[in-house]
Formats: sequence, C-alpha cells, structure tokens
Amino acid sequence: MPTSSGARRVRSAAFAACAVGLALGAHVTAGGEAPDVTLLLVLGVLVEAASSTFARRPRGAIATAVALLSAQVALHGSFMIAGPAHAAHVSHLPSPPMLVAHGLAALVLAVLLVRGEQLITRVARVLVPVALLRPFRPLPVRRLMIVPPGDVPRPRPTVTLHDLSRRGPPDRCLATHA
Repeated sequence: MPTSSGARRVRSAAFAACAVGLALGAHVTAGGEAPDVTLLLVLGVLVEAASSTFARRPRGAIATAVALLSAQVALHGSFMIAGPAHAAHVSHLPSPPMLVAHGLAALVLAVLLVRGEQLITRVARVLVPVALLRPFRPLPVRRLMIVPPGDVPRPRPTVTLHDLSRRGPPDRCLATHA
C-alpha cells in the first residue's frame, strides 16, 4: 500500500543515510581512505533520489537487503574511482569473505531498518489518537505571593530557659521513671 509523500521521503532519506554510512564504514574499515565530504553528500543525494521509487511502500527485510547491497556495490565503485590510491586497482574483484561481510552487514541493517519502521508506525498509531483527543496544554503558572515580614508575632517556645537550667536534685516524678 503506497504511503504519503512525507513518509516516503523519510523512508528514502533513512535508506540513503544507512547505505552511504554502511558503504563508508566498510570502505574505511577495509583500509581505504575516507572520501571527501562533498562527495559523500552528492552520493547521498543520488542514493536518496534513486531510492525514492523503492520507498513508495514499506518493503521486507530481503528486498531492503538486496537494495542495500546494490547501493553498496555502486558506492564501493565510486569510492574506488574517486580515491587516488585506488586508481591503480579499479579492476580489482572483491574477495569471497568481503562479499559475505557485505551481505551480512546489508541483511542486519535491512532488518534494523524494517523493524525500526514498524516500531515507529506502532508508536505513531498509539500516540496520534491520544494527541488528537488530549493535545498538550501547559499548566497555568501560579504566582507565589510574597508577603514582607511585618508585625507577625513570633511563636513562643513551650520550654522556657528557667525549665532548662534548674539547680538541685531531680524531681521525684522524674527520678522514679528513670
């Protein structure tokens, strides 16, 4: 079922950020140099534009993983072409462990994206009706009235100084209880 344009844009932007982040992380972890920030932004915009049709409706983990893998292949190629140290081995084929690592990373990230979207959808289904029925209203501010001290009588202590400083033996009633 197609979704609204706002949800499609958020889904597409999240996919693009995850794809570029995963490709960059894998590239730097493998020993490559980090590309320029402007190149990353341009690639992020291109991946977002390419994924906007993919983001028309929620996809499953397998379809998202396949899309992430294809984005990783394209991003890996552009990182290799853009990097001066990689210009000599542009025809270098990835090794099987590298392919397995990319596949597992794409699958885990796809599951996280799909589950995260499901979680956000569930939370929105619960919170939106509550927000519509009882919108947030701040409590009214209560002002404290400060009264300057004036002719306020002081409370008298119940024990006087005379009671505390008695000389002599204790009273009989106190001596019998002790």
